[in-house]
Amino acid sequence: MVVLNGQQVVSFEESCGVAIDELISRAGKVVGDAIFNLFPRQPVVVISGPGNNGKDGVVAAKMLKACGWPVVLMLYNSTVDIDEDWVVPLTYDNIVNSQSCLIIDALFGIGLSRYIPEDLSCIFSYINNSNDKIVVAVDIPSGINCNTGQVMGCAIRADVTITFSTLKIGHVLFPGSSYSGKVHVVDIGIGIDYSKVTIRKNTPALWKNAIPKLEYITNKYARGYTLVCSVGNKSIGASKLVAMSALRVGSGIVSIACDSNAFAFYASCLTSIMYKLYDDVINDDRITSIIIGPGCGISEITRQRTMDVLSKQNCVLDADSISVFSDSYEVLFSKIKHNVIITPHEGEFKRIFPFLTGSKIEMAKKAASLSKAVIVLKGPDTIIADPMGNVVVNNAPFSLATAGSGDVLSGIIGGLLSSGMNPFDAACCGVWIHTKCAREYGIGLIADDIILQIPQVLKKLFS
Repeated sequence: MVVLNGQQVVSFEESCGVAIDELISRAGKVVGDAIFNLFPRQPVVVISGPGNNGKDGVVAAKMLKACGWPVVLMLYNSTVDIDEDWVVPLTYDNIVNSQSCLIIDALFGIGLSRYIPEDLSCIFSYINNSNDKIVVAVDIPSGINCNTGQVMGCAIRADVTITFSTLKIGHVLFPGSSYSGKVHVVDIGIGIDYSKVTIRKNTPALWKNAIPKLEYITNKYARGYTLVCSVGNKSIGASKLVAMSALRVGSGIVSIACDSNAFAFYASCLTSIMYKLYDDVINDDRITSIIIGPGCGISEITRQRTMDVLSKQNCVLDADSISVFSDSYEVLFSKIKHNVIITPHEGEFKRIFPFLTGSKIEMAKKAASLSKAVIVLKGPDTIIADPMGNVVVNNAPFSLATAGSGDVLSGIIGGLLSSGMNPFDAACCGVWIHTKCAREYGIGLIADDIILQIPQVLKKLFS
C-alpha cells in the first residue's frame, strides 16, 4: 500500500475532478458507514474542528443522527451553522459531562502544521485518560503531523482511524503510528497516480515473488553462501546469532570468518555452521553475501576488514562496522561500489550521517542517495530506502528492543541477499520476517526466539 504526505493528498484531490464539497460529503458518509459496521448503536459525541476534517465529522454526525443514533455534535471554532439542541460548543465541561463512550475525532486533519491550542490540551488529556471511551479518528488523530508523525504539543490517541484513499506518513511514522490505533482505509474516489508515489508500507506483495523457489535449486551453494565476519573473541555470541539467522532464513551454507583465538568457542557451540580463519576464507569465490559488524568492536582491524569486505559484492554492514567510521564517513562512502546494505539504529545513523536533518524518511532517502547503499534505519518505524528514492516503512513491536535483535536482523537480510534477492527486496523482506517473528512469539521475546520462529513465519508466508 502506498503512503502519502499531506501535499500529495491535496494535489490528488485537486486533480481528481471532484468538487471539494462532494469529497467532504463522501468522506463523511464513509465515516458514518464505518461506524455502523464497527459498533452497535450507542450514544456518540462528534468533536468537529474548523477545517474540512471538521466538515467530514459534521456529515457523519448528521448521518448517524438521521439513523436514530443519540448524537452530540461539539463544535470548535467552526463555521458550521446548526441551531439545534444536539449541537454544542466543544468545552472541557461539555466533554466531561457527556454520557457517550464513543467519540469521533474530527477536529484537525492532514493540514495541521501548528501546535494544538492550549485550551484543547486538557480536553485531549481527559479523552486519552478515559478508559471507558472508544475514540475513532477521522483521517488522522488530531494533533499528529501528517508529514512527520510527530505530536504537535499533544494529540488524541485513537483506537480506530478511518482514513481516505490510502495511508498517510503520520500513520506509519512513530509516534503517530502509536496514536492511530487500527487504521481502516476507505475509498472516496480520489485517483492516485502511483508513478508519483515513492513511499510504501512493507507488505509481502512488494517482494514475495523475488524470493527464490527451492524446487529450482540443485545444491547448498546454489542456495547461497553467507560469510559472517568476526573480530577477536570478546563478543562472539553476536556472530553466532547472525550466522544462525542467515542459515534459518535459507542460506545454503554459512561460515564464520574469525581469528584463531575464537576457535574454541565456536567448536563448543556450532554444528551446522563452519568457522574458518578470516584470511583463509575471505576470497572464496563461492561466497554470495558477507555480513560484518556485530560483535566486531571499534578497532583498526574492524575498519580494515570492513573496507576489505566492501571490495566484494553483496555486503551487509551493521553495528561496529558502521560506528568505526564515525570520524571518517567519507572514506566509508567512497568504498561502496555495489550491492551494499547498511543497517544502523538511530544512534549509529547519526554517527555516519551527522549532518542530515528532517523526518526519518527524509534522512533515510538522503543517506541512501549519498552512500549509494540501501539504508535500513531501524526503530519502531524502520525505514528502508534505496539510492533511487524508493522508500518502504515497516512498523515493529516494542518487544524487538532486546539485546541481539539487530544481529538477528542483519543475519536474516544477509541470508536473503546470498540467495539472489536484490538488496532492496532482501532488506524489505528481512525486516518484515524479523517483525513477523516478534509479533507471533509475543511477550518474553529474546533474540534466540526470533531465530527459532523463522521457519514458522516462512511456512505461513508460502502457505
